Amino acid sequence: MSTQVIPLDYQGQQVRFDLAGWINATQAAERFGKLPNDWLRLPDTVAYLEAIERTYGKIPHVKTSRARVDRGGGTWLHPRLAVAFARWLSPDFAVWCDSQIDGLMKAEPAIVRQLKQACQALKDLQEGASKGGASLAHWRWGKPALEQSAAYWRGRLQLTLWPEGAV
Repeated sequence: MSTQVIPLDYQGQQVRFDLAGWINATQAAERFGKLPNDWLRLPDTVAYLEAIERTYGKIPHVKTSRARVDRGGGTWLHPRLAVAFARWLSPDFAVWCDSQIDGLMKAEPAIVRQLKQACQALKDLQEGASKGGASLAHWRWGKPALEQSAAYWRGRLQLTLWPEGAV
């Protein structure tokens, strides 16, 4: 997922959502000792996904990221699935999730826009730093050879400007 992940507190532990209301199901399920794939295989879940597809068409409702969980990896569920999934984990957690998703959907557009801009600036800076790190490594390893080459050609130039014995 993106850097636009918002960690929200549920009973002292973080549950990650993104700005569009998607929930990190892997992380949420872990606290209840469950796995998202177990829920996705249930007959009721399969029927629910089919009903959503009939109603809204074929759009991705489940996304999987191979990144580490602490970097946003895992299974992410669309807001239409989040509460049904949360209900499978715990009724209290489902009520809390419903409230959080509702809040994200109704969030002040200016604040959301500012957060998106800040996240994009952070991402751009991170990419620049990564490129800068590669450039710095290239500089570090290439510098001695370049200095040697410059010294050689500097000496050659000096010889052509002041040939031996021409003083």
